[in-house]
Amino acid sequence: MQSETMEWPVTSGDYMIGDPSSPVAVVTLTSDYRAWDLKNYAICGTCFTENFGIEKVIVNVLSNPKISFLIVCGRESEHFAGQSLLALAENGVSTFGGSRKIVGSEAVIPYLNEIPSTAISRFLREIKVIDLVGTTDPGTIQKAIDSCSGNERGETPELSMPEIDDNSWKKYEKLVTQNVMSRIKKG
Repeated sequence: MQSETMEWPVTSGDYMIGDPSSPVAVVTLTSDYRAWDLKNYAICGTCFTENFGIEKVIVNVLSNPKISFLIVCGRESEHFAGQSLLALAENGVSTFGGSRKIVGSEAVIPYLNEIPSTAISRFLREIKVIDLVGTTDPGTIQKAIDSCSGNERGETPELSMPEIDDNSWKKYEKLVTQNVMSRIKKG
């Protein structure tokens, strides 16, 4: 039987679907969520990068109106995806020269340019981000999941995201060089 609602999750990634009616999404950063045997979440998966990875998280979280919490846990990535998600929740983005940069991110290319700015605004307004970065104890993470209860957010935005491939980051090559050079000059 065909459903009238859009397919969820809407973008690909390394994740598992739990109970789609749960108000909780879990990002385990670089940790293997499969080994933790967590329960009562809508979606649980990894996030390695401070740009495309975070955008995929935003798109999948927002496209399920039941989700109102995002638990960020596990081992941090080399790209500071966890720190960048927390900086996003705390500080938002600044727009300069057509790019949206996560304010306060320590990552090299924390730009969220592949999704609409309205999606970022909505994520900041409607999703409570819970900081458990560095926590790898399944019991602690499960307690956090179980403590979340929320109201359905209302209408679901229709979001999509272009497919990301091994060369997608190259559009940021100039920005990466500028960021690295500015760090060298400061040092």
